[in-house]
Amino acid sequence: MSPAIDAVHSALARFQEGYESRDLSALDAFMDLFDADAGIELIGIGASQRGGSEWFEGHRAIREIIESDWQYWGQVHIDVAGAKITVLDRVAWLSTTGTLEQTETFDQALPLYLEQMVAILEDGEKDADDRLLEASHFGVRRLRERLKGPGHRWPFVLSAVLVRRDAGWRFHTIHWSMPVD
Repeated sequence: MSPAIDAVHSALARFQEGYESRDLSALDAFMDLFDADAGIELIGIGASQRGGSEWFEGHRAIREIIESDWQYWGQVHIDVAGAKITVLDRVAWLSTTGTLEQTETFDQALPLYLEQMVAILEDGEKDADDRLLEASHFGVRRLRERLKGPGHRWPFVLSAVLVRRDAGWRFHTIHWSMPVD
């Protein structure tokens, strides 16, 4: 491997370590993995439009979703060794797979999920049928997760773009995706 690929691989390994340890006291240091550019993005598994649900832009929004992930989401297992990494000058992109292992935190997150359902139902930009359909889909997915129980592993794909700055390789854009079930 080239030194640049090794360095990007190392950044991905540190990203995995953060999601593994879930140490909220280390969250600010973890955010150093992200580029200083205000246009950074983290696109979650439920995103369908820029600025909508699960599409996070900027440091503050990304920090908030990562904090929520670490508290409620489950255990993330990224295939760091299997990542395909490409580097061109000061930009790198990668893709890999992983699993999200469901933990006991689901019940702790239930109030958050109910708030999210209410937000879907109160979205005045969609008609009533669309809101009911989206809230129903969201609720059925949460129910399915709850019925699978702790230990179930949901597969995902992770892709990312990193940029090289003086301080090293930093994440600019991350996209999580899960297969439709």
